[in-house]
Formats: sequence, structure tokens, C-alpha cells
Amino acid sequence: MRILRIAVAFLFVIVLCLFIFFQIQQRGADKSYPVITIDNDVLHVSISATDADLLEGVTAYDEKDGDISHKVIVESISRFTTPGESVVVYAVCDEDNHAVSASRKIVYTDYTAPRFTLSGSLVFGISQNINIRGLLGAVDSIDGNISDKVIITANEYTSNVAGVNYISAKVTNSKGDMILIQLPVYVEEMHLSAPVIELEHYMLYLKVGDYLDPQANLISALDSAENDISEYVQLDTNLNTREAGIYEVHYRVTDSSGRREHAILTVIVEE
Repeated sequence: MRILRIAVAFLFVIVLCLFIFFQIQQRGADKSYPVITIDNDVLHVSISATDADLLEGVTAYDEKDGDISHKVIVESISRFTTPGESVVVYAVCDEDNHAVSASRKIVYTDYTAPRFTLSGSLVFGISQNINIRGLLGAVDSIDGNISDKVIITANEYTSNVAGVNYISAKVTNSKGDMILIQLPVYVEEMHLSAPVIELEHYMLYLKVGDYLDPQANLISALDSAENDISEYVQLDTNLNTREAGIYEVHYRVTDSSGRREHAILTVIVEE
């Protein structure tokens, strides 16, 4: 029994010593947290900005460690809050692993929304396989080629039936900016030996007030014998660059045998 009392007393002394030791440690521990200071609430940068660019005007100070600005990192960049604007979050940690964060808005000065592309005319013969996905793509100023993200949301055309139908499509970039478009699809009677019209562009984006010479977009028109019949190409368009909207320039030609060809340039005029 006496041995048990001695053991209990000895254990009590050890626990008491440990308690006193940890109390002393706690009193000497750094309980302060770093402070991040940001010069400007809004930062204007290019879409190609590096972390160093994003850290412009950001400093950090800790009561124990002093200036720890070199330890600040870009923790995250949000999706767009509005097109072309995000929130960047900064973080820093002192020597005692006290971490803090701060944020500010960034505005991308050279950002442009995604744009659709067309690699061919949306005019098909009634015997042709209509493959819109093979023609319709998209590019983005941040993500580059995002054609694989294009989603056709409505598909109203009917193969083997002549007429004008419509498709609707959308695409979203990695920042969450989404664009929509509706385009006509022309299905026409077309001879297998019809002429071939080649255009430099099948879709163009313009700003209101820009000038466009549709004739300059025509590369060639060749009949089945590869004779150049470009001079006989007729243009028809509703293009009005003074007003935003989607317009079409129609290129039509008929060869000496009466076989006709039709190609379209889609022009998107933006504000």
C-alpha cells in the first residue's frame, strides 16, 4: 500500500512538472498573426499576368517575424464575378504556422469573350451528310481553342429535305463566361458536279462601324473542270455594320451547264 502511495505521488509530481513546463512554453509562444496589406482594392492586369504581377502592391508583416512579404502567395483566382473580373485570394504563413488570407478584385484589361468559328459554309446538298459539329468551333482569349466545349442545344434541320433550318449552340470558358448563337442551316438541291466556292472566312466578328469588303473574302469559284468562274459570283447580303447583330453574305454562282453553288459568310457585328 505504501508503494502505491509513493507511485501516485511520483506520478503527481511528473504531471505537475509537465503542466508547469507547458504553461511556461505557452507564455513564451507567439500568439500574433501576420497582417496582409494591399495597396489597391482593384488590380488591372493582362490575361497573361503572372503571380508576380498579381502580387503587385501586396505586403505582409508579422510582429515576431517582421516583413514576410516574400512569403505571400496567390492562393486562388475565382471564376468571373462579371465577365472579365475575378477575385484573387492571397495567403501567408508565419514561422509559427499562423496563416491569414486577404482578397481583392482583378480586372483583365485585354479579355474578350469566347467567339465561335466556322470552318465551312452552312449550306448542304440534300444528299450530303450534315455535320455541324465538324464545322462549328470556338476560341477563347484565356483557354485558346475550346471547340470541344461547344454544345449544340437545338438542332432543327432535317436531312434530305430542302429548306432553311436553325441550330442553337453555346460554349463556356474556364472562367464561366458563356456565349450563345443561333445559325441558319441551308439544305438545297445541289448537283454532285456543282461548282465549288472557297471563302477566306466563313465567320467574321466586326465592331460597329467597321468596314468589310465581302468581295475580298472570296478566294475562288471553280467549276467541275476547275475553270475559274469567280467573276460570275453574285453577292447578296443584309449586312449593316452600323448596328450590332448577326448578318449573312451569300455567294452564288452558276456554271455554263446551269449547275449552281451557294456559300455563306456569317458576320457578327458587336458593340
